[in-house]
Parts: sequence; C-alpha cells; structure tokens
Amino acid sequence: MINRCNLMTDWPIILLIMEGIPFLAFVYYLEYKKKMRLLDQEVPKDDPIEVRLERRLTSGLFLSLAGASIITSPAIARIAGMEVGLTFELLVMGIVILSAGLAMLLGYGILKGRAAYSSGGVLEFK
Repeated sequence: MINRCNLMTDWPIILLIMEGIPFLAFVYYLEYKKKMRLLDQEVPKDDPIEVRLERRLTSGLFLSLAGASIITSPAIARIAGMEVGLTFELLVMGIVILSAGLAMLLGYGILKGRAAYSSGGVLEFK
C-alpha cells in the first residue's frame, strides 16, 4: 500500500528533478558551445573577471530561484487544489540551496566592487 501523503509531498521534488536536470544540462551545453567558439577565435585561456562575474551571477540566480521554488512549491500546489505540505526535508533542502545561491550573489557583489577599484596589481581573484 502506497502512502498517499508522501507521494503527494514528493511531487515538487519530482517536478524539480524532471525540469531542473534538463535545464541544467542545456545551460552546460550552451557554456560548452561558447567555450568552443572562443577557442576557434583563439581567445586567451584565462577568463577575464567579467566572464567570471557573469558566471557567478547566473549560478547565484539559478540556485536562489531553485531554493525559493522548493520552499514555495507546496503552497502553490495547495492553491491549485493538491493536498501537499512542506516537509522538514524539503524545507532544509530549500534553505541550503537558497543560501548557496545568496552566497554566490554576495560573492558577485564583492567581486564586482573589487573589479571597479582594481588596479591590476598583485591581488587577483579567481
């Protein structure tokens, strides 16, 4: 006998996996294509700070939105008429992912501020 409550609570995770993994694969594919195009144009191997900042911003936004959607998806599903609830595991997972995304965005802000005052001296962030 299947526990209906656990099956209904796991729907947000199942949907996140079914939609998140192909989306992440698509993002990695686009990143790969961009690197191959840059190699064809013979661009230097070291990524400039702007490229690293852009990568950090997109990763931070993706993680923040994924964490927020994990936390809020049971409430949205409840509005749609499903009988779901936010379990402790979903809450912890959402908070961890959201925190990682916010840390990436904070790092982006710090590096962006440093890049404006950078003189190309001894200190260089990677």
